[in-house]
Amino acid sequence: MKPRFYQCSVIGPAHIRDSLPNQDYQSARCWKQRWAAVVCDGMGSRPKSDIGSREAAKAALLSVQNHNFNADDRTIVQALYLCWLAKLKSLNVDPTDAVTTCILVWGMADGRFRYAHLGDGIIASPTSVLSNAKTTGFSNETTGLGLSRHLSDWRFGSGYLQEHRDGLLLMTDGISEDLLNPTAFSQCLTDGLVKKSRRLGNLWLKRQLINWPTPGHSDDKTVIAVCLPQGCINE
Repeated sequence: MKPRFYQCSVIGPAHIRDSLPNQDYQSARCWKQRWAAVVCDGMGSRPKSDIGSREAAKAALLSVQNHNFNADDRTIVQALYLCWLAKLKSLNVDPTDAVTTCILVWGMADGRFRYAHLGDGIIASPTSVLSNAKTTGFSNETTGLGLSRHLSDWRFGSGYLQEHRDGLLLMTDGISEDLLNPTAFSQCLTDGLVKKSRRLGNLWLKRQLINWPTPGHSDDKTVIAVCLPQGCINE
């Protein structure tokens, strides 16, 4: 069974105030018996970070779409990085001006999934935190495409959606940095989404992010929920 994607990105209050674009980007896709989802967060100090995150998300989807599900991690990352660099070159954008994080999850209809994660942000489920920059011990050191030169900067993993109560969340740090309990948050969010249509679920998700309860929050906020459908859902 293919998952259903609920996704939303809202611009941070500070960026609205300063007339800056949303520097996050998210995308998800299904094809044949496969699927992929990606969220990217452009580094705010770089002038073209919104372009960097957008093109990284596109390159990430292409990298897994053009390779076998079981392709090794290095092959996926190299394909992603080379595609990103080529697109930036065509746009006359220097990679160091377009630094971005990248959280990529891709899977099969039987529930298998893999992930590749560079930089800040988090992958979580109702049962566990799968990947989080803070778990590396270098939470004060931000990296991303345009800065990273080593495969060891990435975090990789795999699993089955069924082991995670049929749901995963990919979140930029505009959300994850405010969470005290990412697994409880994941459970709450997926519980609120799984019986909604994609349209209604996305509207509900947008309301949650716009009405974010953390005082003084300023960053862009982006999330993709990857959920196996439950119950009767009408589009």
